[in-house]
Amino acid sequence: MTVVRLKPGSTKPVWAGHPWVFAQAIARVDGAPRAGDEVVVLDPEGKTLGRGFYSPGSAIPVRLLSHRDEGPLDSAFLAARFDQAASLRSKVLSLPSEDCTGYRLINSEGDRLPGLIVDVYGDVARVQAATAGMRRRIDEIVGHVARVARVKTILDVPVDRQKEEGFVSEGGVLRGSEVDALRFTDRGLAIEIPSAITQKTGYYFDQRDHRAWVEAHASGRRVLDAFSFIGSFGFGAIRGGAESVLSIDSSAQAVATGAAHAERFGTAGRHSFLRDDVKRALETLNREESVFDMVILDPPKLAKSARDLENARKAYRRTNANGIKLVARDGLLVTCSCSGAMKQEDFLRTVAFGAADVGRELFLLRVGEQAADHPVPAVFEHGRYLTVACFLVR
Repeated sequence: MTVVRLKPGSTKPVWAGHPWVFAQAIARVDGAPRAGDEVVVLDPEGKTLGRGFYSPGSAIPVRLLSHRDEGPLDSAFLAARFDQAASLRSKVLSLPSEDCTGYRLINSEGDRLPGLIVDVYGDVARVQAATAGMRRRIDEIVGHVARVARVKTILDVPVDRQKEEGFVSEGGVLRGSEVDALRFTDRGLAIEIPSAITQKTGYYFDQRDHRAWVEAHASGRRVLDAFSFIGSFGFGAIRGGAESVLSIDSSAQAVATGAAHAERFGTAGRHSFLRDDVKRALETLNREESVFDMVILDPPKLAKSARDLENARKAYRRTNANGIKLVARDGLLVTCSCSGAMKQEDFLRTVAFGAADVGRELFLLRVGEQAADHPVPAVFEHGRYLTVACFLVR
């Protein structure tokens, strides 16, 4: 077994449960591990801190699946991790259910399977094995997904960092047959997403709780749903009694899919869709002096790393300023950041600056993160990527 020894002063986060071992924390590697091999991580005194899979080309050479010494990372170990993840969903979160057949089964570090994400859509699962260690064990993973989720089809989701992890994946079918769409229920709504427009692992399950909040506060309101994808925030607002919803997204296919859902739900008269660049659309709505009682801003990730933060702050500030100008007095703003590099307080401050830019005041009503089927280790701040803030605007 290859041993990875840490430098003095670098062990406390790992000892406390942080699942990543950064390259600069490593004193030496005893052995010649290949990408994806199991390694044991020791502190400077030789005590075992945990076991993980090795990624020699990564800035994070070891991602830990266990802390202390829980034994080898063999088939029985992986099976137990899947069983624990499925148990959390079924016994604690009541997933899946008749009202919610779409959910996250494996949330990487949060289920002590770093490098692996599995989302379930009814009888289809989408798997993203993002590290060499997980990719080498993909056949086992597929078997466990089929066993605990009882799905018919398992699809492979390509990942961004294939080169540094040393493998190639172009996606495709891992088990079962190709599908033309993902079909599932989300809070009782029947959703169907064509395969051609699936984003990330397919859908934004992480926003489930915030869609419910919007629904609970939408009655009688005129709602703007910006960066809407297929309009899921808007679907909730309409069901909550919104007077009207305008959903805007730059993707023609996403907008067409959302409009088709509104037709099927019988809400097309109150829920309209616009395909446009959101920045341009917000500026146009402001020139037209449009007013909404609730504005939802859910842009894509603007900061992939700390290097992008300054530009991201400028973009978030500008976008929120333009959105806030559209909110009626004593209306509501729901604004989101999925940039993990931007911490919650930084984002809230940036939004406040945007409000000040247009002479408005914000009062925080609620701030939340990703849904509970996206668990995160207590000491793993990198896993807390989503911030959703709900404000009263004056």
